[in-house]
Amino acid sequence: MYTIRKTLKFEMSHQLFTSYSAACHETLHGHSYILELFLKSESVDDTGMLQDFGEIKDKINDYVNRWDHALVMPIMFSKKYLDTLKKYNKKVIITRYNPTAELMAEHMFFYIKKIIPLLCKVRLHETTTGWAEYEES
Repeated sequence: MYTIRKTLKFEMSHQLFTSYSAACHETLHGHSYILELFLKSESVDDTGMLQDFGEIKDKINDYVNRWDHALVMPIMFSKKYLDTLKKYNKKVIITRYNPTAELMAEHMFFYIKKIIPLLCKVRLHETTTGWAEYEES
């Protein structure tokens, strides 16, 4: 079995609707995210690769750029608050889930899996000391 990993980086801010740490749900804050994609296959192609790293980046670069320098907010906040944020920020993403590293990793997994079928796991680093991953079962 062959496994490859492709890493991409993006900057993003968010506010959690609820969390253990007050700093995460009482204020907007940002992180330097690292997105790791893991692909597996029992074989390689005629070039000797599972998939070219450049091809992986090209296939999902637009998707990753949607998150870069975006403000991500869960829909659970009041409409008035979200509308105000959208009024003063050009790149706001409203999610149906609390944008934790765990749920973002799951969301990203299913989106990217449609584009890159060999994807088997997504690992999303929120900080240098903390990451979450989602993998197919």
